[in-house]
Amino acid sequence: MQDSKNQIQVFYELTVLPGKAEELKEIASKMVNMNAAEEPGTLVYNVYMNEDDTLFTYLETYSDAETGLFHAKRFADGEYVGQILERTDGGRLCFYGAVSDEFKQWAADNGFEPEYYSLIDGYVR
Repeated sequence: MQDSKNQIQVFYELTVLPGKAEELKEIASKMVNMNAAEEPGTLVYNVYMNEDDTLFTYLETYSDAETGLFHAKRFADGEYVGQILERTDGGRLCFYGAVSDEFKQWAADNGFEPEYYSLIDGYVR
């Protein structure tokens, strides 16, 4: 088993604007391919849509806070953030694990209001 105490997990759920689900799915595929090629510290990067196409959800795992912050900065400065936000309306952002003070400050400085959760115990196989 791997030690998961340094990993950061992210849950980011956004409300889909009517008629925008298919566009979001296409954007998500591009984002997944880009992150797979350019972010070796991203351990999991999955994007989901619920059955009625109203919720667009990211589930992400990063090897540590530094890797998570690297991804967050790339996302905020990249070409996809505007495309995602133009097709969604509000959402919920949650960080799980040892999120650094630098990462928390970055989130606050960029207008995010995440929920933070500390690891009690766990493992990764």
